Formats: sequence, structure tokens, C-alpha cells
Amino acid sequence: MPWPGAARRSPPLPPPSPRVTVVRPATTPVRDYWVYNGYLNTTESVEVRSKIRGFLTEVLFKEGTEVAEDAPLYTIDKREYNTAVRKAEAELLKADAEIKTWEAQIEQSKADLERVSGLIKVASASKADLDLAKATLGVRVAELKAAEANRDAAKEALHSANLILSYTDIKARIPGRIGRTHVHRGNLIQADTTLMATIVRVDKLYVEFDAPEADYFAAQKARIRAHPSGDVADIEIGVGDERDFPHRGTLDFRDNRVETATGTIHVRGTLDNPLLANNVRLLYPGMYARVRVPKSDYTQQTVIPEDCLLSGQEGRFLFVVAANNAVEKRIVTVGAPVWKAPPPEPGKAPPSWIAVNPTPAPPAEGQPPAPSRRPIKSIVAITAGLFPQDRVILDGLQQARPGAPVAPEEWNLIPPAEPKK
Repeated sequence: MPWPGAARRSPPLPPPSPRVTVVRPATTPVRDYWVYNGYLNTTESVEVRSKIRGFLTEVLFKEGTEVAEDAPLYTIDKREYNTAVRKAEAELLKADAEIKTWEAQIEQSKADLERVSGLIKVASASKADLDLAKATLGVRVAELKAAEANRDAAKEALHSANLILSYTDIKARIPGRIGRTHVHRGNLIQADTTLMATIVRVDKLYVEFDAPEADYFAAQKARIRAHPSGDVADIEIGVGDERDFPHRGTLDFRDNRVETATGTIHVRGTLDNPLLANNVRLLYPGMYARVRVPKSDYTQQTVIPEDCLLSGQEGRFLFVVAANNAVEKRIVTVGAPVWKAPPPEPGKAPPSWIAVNPTPAPPAEGQPPAPSRRPIKSIVAITAGLFPQDRVILDGLQQARPGAPVAPEEWNLIPPAEPKK
């Protein structure tokens, strides 16, 4: 029995349900991708070598810069090759002089033959004299043909000498970035042996990577379904600390066999590398690259903020609020990343996903109004386990427990505004 005069105590009230912010999933076009590691490579590369032997007299380029096709790079001492050209010119002049000599002698032989033929008619010359005149004419015609052949040979010799002389001016065979020079003025250059420099093309690059045969097989089937007559696929590339995959390219080559040791096939794409400010190109051959290959076209999929997701032994899951405001644990299948907030830029407010409170509570007296907008860091697709009418907990996950009641405050998940056209 209670003590006389003791006051009755009422049982303690249950603690209030924790407040949580919930959002309903959105639907947006989503494209799934395969992602690989690869590297950039040049589409063309040329080793600069000389076709002739000689002393280097000039280096005409700045190391590490871009050069145009046919830009002058080196000069080799021309004196020996100029002499060869002048000798060939003299041989050609000599051949022309011989031709003129034999042409004159042929005219004389024709006149002698005509004179002897007239004397035969009046019996003043014998048949032997006529045969001698004909033979002399034939010999001189043959000598003329030999002289003409010598002239043709002299022309080819002159052309060859001029061609060899042109090799003293070494030019770029392709446009691209030239590396350091391996030889300097005064060095003796050996024909076809001395490596002088290397040029790599940088305005257009390859991206090369190895794809597992299972991915390649799936891609082939998807390509047949989507583009029965096509053999080209777009790819996206990112390098360094780039946030996303900002560079676009096109697949243009697949190897003709799968490597049995690794179960992969070598794949190559092509991308442009345009000039930026101050004539700078961002991409370099040899760079590590991330490559994203689309699995399919865009399809409408369910998406949520990535902050809603949790991880456990059973995989990825999230908390949803049932109709009775009890928390329910839901195992889900996560699809492709859809969107990620870009880094902030001064003076700019890029389009982004946000959560908005449609019915904010009035502020308490003397207090600032509670925030009614929440920026979203990233959005992911959910391919299984979630329905459009579900209320997913976004904020307050630490207080939520499966089966326990909560006080949900529903916010609207709003995608970025479409750009004006």
C-alpha cells in the first residue's frame, strides 16, 4: 500500500517520434555504361632521319612545339651536293652539244648521199661510193640516237642530283608536336641511321583499352539490335582530375581475336584534341584515361539522391516510410550514376537537383526561418526494389530504425531546369 499522503505518479510519456525528411523517387532518362581504364596514344608518329650523309648546319625548330607539315626542321651542308648538281648540269649540256654535232653530220651525210646518187646516174661514181655514203649516214644516225640516250641519262642524273640536294633540307612529314633534338649543329649525320627527332600527331588521338569478352559480346548484341547496319559507337573519355567524361570520341577498331590469357579484346577509339587558350592542347599521348562506353540508349528509370543509400552485408539498401509512418528497410539494386554536382564556381549557379520543402513551417518568434531548400550531391538510378510511391528517407537516417515510427516531413525532389532553346 502506498504511504499515506504519497502523491500518485503518472507513467512516463513515450519519446516523440524522430523527425525525418523524405522524398519520393523521380523518373528521368538514364543511360548505363561500361567503364574501363585505358591510355591515350598518337594517331601518327614519325622518326626524323636523314636520307643523306653530311654535317648538320642548322636546327630550325623550337623543341617541344607543334610544327606544320613540310615545316623546315634541319639543314645539312649543301656544298658537296651543289657540286654534284653542277656536274650533272654540265653532263646534260655536253649531251645536248653532242646531239647538235651529230645532227649537223647527218645533214652533211644526206647531202653526200644525194650527190653520189646523182653521179651514179652519169657514171661518174661507182656503186661502192654509193654504199659508203649510205653507211656513213647510217652510222651518224645511230650516233645521234646514242647521244639522245646520253641526254636522257644526263637529265635523270640531274634530277637525281637535285633530289639528293633537296634532302639537305629536312622537313616535317606530318603535322604534330616535335620532341627534343638528338643532334646539334656541327654533328656528322649518317644516312638512314641517325635519329634526329620524333614528331607525334596531337590534334587527333587514339584511346586504347582492353574490354572483357563478356562486355564485348553484350555490346555486339546491343549494337545489332540498335543499329543493324552500323559499326560505329560513341564513347566518352576523362583524364586526370576531370570530374566526369567531358571528351567525346568514336570507336574505330577492335582487334581480330580475344587474348586467351586475359579474356579481353583490345579496343581503340578516336577523339579530337582541339586547341584551347594560348594554343594549348589539353590531352597528350601516353596519358592515363577513363573510358565510358554506353550499354544502350537512354531509358526512363527511377532515380533517388545517393545520400539515401546505405550499405550492409546484404548489399545496398535504403529506408522507406510506410503508410503507418513505420520505417521499412528495403534492399535495392543500384544502377548507373545519373548526375553529380559540379564543383562550385565563383559567380555561377549551375543547374542542379534540389530537394524543396513545399510547406515550410513559419519561423519561431525571433528565429530565422528554417532552410526550405537542400542541394543534392548526386543522383543514382535504382533498377529494382523501389516504387514511385515510396517515401524514401533523405535526412534523419541516424534516428531511423526498421519497424520504429518516425515523423516524416515530405520534400519534393526537383531535377535541373531544362536549358532554354
